[in-house]
Amino acid sequence: MAKKFGALAEFRQAQSNAPEPSAETTSVQAETSTAPEPGKGRGRPTGKRSNPDFEPTTVLLRKQTKRKASRLLEDTDSAYDFSELIETLLGQWISKHS
Repeated sequence: MAKKFGALAEFRQAQSNAPEPSAETTSVQAETSTAPEPGKGRGRPTGKRSNPDFEPTTVLLRKQTKRKASRLLEDTDSAYDFSELIETLLGQWISKHS
């Protein structure tokens, strides 16, 4: 077990022997670090899954129908993704029958 954590022990020992940064160095680091702008987060933008207006729904489709629709969406460089296509078609059907 000592072999397994030997590198960790050496790392901790080296850290404890390192000199503390001076107050001047710390203040310079604080001034140069940039915080993200308010309203802008890090990483990927939030998607539909985390949007409360959307709800995951299971729909049973024939494999060939889904495959053809997905391929057509890719081939035509459509602005829609599969869920947006379904949303649009259902919205049209609802407005027609309301």
